Amino acid sequence: MLEEAGYTDCFEAESGREALQLAEKVKPDLILLDIIMPDMDGYEVAPKLKKMAGDIYLPIIFITALDDQGSLARCLEVGGDDFASKPFDKIILTAKIRAHARTRLLSQRANKQNEELSYFRNGVEREHAIVEHIFANALTNNKSVEHFFDYRLAPASSFNGDLFLIEPSPSGGIYFLMGDFTGHGLASAIGALPVARAFQAMAEKGLSVSEMASTINRTLLALLPADMFFAAVITEIADNGHQLTVWNGGMPDLSIITPEGRISKTFCSLHMALGILEAHEFEENVEYHDAEYGDRLVGYSDGVIELTNIDEQMLGEDAVLNWLSTQPDLPVESISHKVEKFRGKAEQQDDITFVSYTCQSLAELKPEYSVTQLPFSIEVNLGVEKLKEFDPIYELVVMVSSQQGMQSVRSDLSTVLSELFNNALDHGVLRLDSSVKETTEGFFEYFEQRMSRLAELQQGQIDIWVNFEPISQILTIRVRDSGDGFDWLSLEAHHETDAFGRGIPLIKELCETVNYSDGGKTATVTFKL
Repeated sequence: MLEEAGYTDCFEAESGREALQLAEKVKPDLILLDIIMPDMDGYEVAPKLKKMAGDIYLPIIFITALDDQGSLARCLEVGGDDFASKPFDKIILTAKIRAHARTRLLSQRANKQNEELSYFRNGVEREHAIVEHIFANALTNNKSVEHFFDYRLAPASSFNGDLFLIEPSPSGGIYFLMGDFTGHGLASAIGALPVARAFQAMAEKGLSVSEMASTINRTLLALLPADMFFAAVITEIADNGHQLTVWNGGMPDLSIITPEGRISKTFCSLHMALGILEAHEFEENVEYHDAEYGDRLVGYSDGVIELTNIDEQMLGEDAVLNWLSTQPDLPVESISHKVEKFRGKAEQQDDITFVSYTCQSLAELKPEYSVTQLPFSIEVNLGVEKLKEFDPIYELVVMVSSQQGMQSVRSDLSTVLSELFNNALDHGVLRLDSSVKETTEGFFEYFEQRMSRLAELQQGQIDIWVNFEPISQILTIRVRDSGDGFDWLSLEAHHETDAFGRGIPLIKELCETVNYSDGGKTATVTFKL
């Protein structure tokens, strides 16, 4: 009957034991099984056949002369999938065979797909394990400075699109970077590796915050797709532990909170995120602030303030600041508990980062280094053409800091030289008025005037002289312009309303001595190494 129905590969076993041996050899697609057989009955053979088939469906149809309900029910209980009572109807039995054969075919296909999926899943898990290993080793924070910070990172998935890095500076201070790549997961985290390597290398060299920001921007601009960017805060804490230099591009506000719970300073985002603007469009201006010992600098990613609960209510910045104003010394762990309590059973949609630093003495980080015993002097003369096309500060800073021991002042040197040069160019040579920058519209007008006057400049010169005396350990910088001089005392007063916190008071803060002469045409400052 089976052969007439088209099933040509049929095998017969005369006993249960022979059936098991034959099944092992021929790997059957369907079994017609009697109950009463020599040595082993069908009830005993059926489960053994099923076990041999593994995960693939092997249909067993019992052929039996028994017709009581108990016997038929037991056929199904021991692993049978169907039964046919003798005498059986050939047409119905053939239909049952074909139906079960289709089910087996579906089972074979599903099993093959499961094997392919399992292979793929194992490959993905292996790749994830490799990436996690690389990330774990590449994104480690320097242990010598990590204990100065209280922080928490909570990714929304396996990989974190948020980034927090800490490195000591050659001067004895600390750099830290807190950032947030677009989205979350592996795609957003992949940019963390070049950022971490660049940040660590620049921190070791003692670059300024503005140099770090512009360098990372160039790196990411060449690396990231057009729809991806990196919001970030880059901060340098001076060796005294309380002077702060901050660049904020696209991150939520950083706040300085006094021990009494008052917000004494807010560092707002004044720039576009990194990886968006071309080099000539990028703004590297930073903010400076001299905090007090005991003041607390607090920052977080937007995953904190944009967190929503089950009712789709957003946590918001006010709630976080209210916690801190009520309990100024509230640890980050306790803040995290409050955040999680607010979220409740709602899913975490974005990566979360919370960072806290309390201003304190960093005396233990003061490095021991030797300064060159060779005196040196560098003189740069910049005429009209050079002033139009060339910014000398970076190369000048590289030349000075390449000397032994000079890396300890590289960041301050870069800041001071930039201020002195820009003052000489803007107010001495181009005769620009800083009071124009008192409003946002005036700020843009100021830089339009700067570009216009620089393009039309016909005569002018700036001379920069750097000298080091190893006996006195004094580094002297003199910047002189060919202008008519400017009212530097007025410029110093204007610093109070300068939105970017730059100016002569900053130079005085960073230098040992500051002196203006020749009616403001010459500025001389000294650093004590």
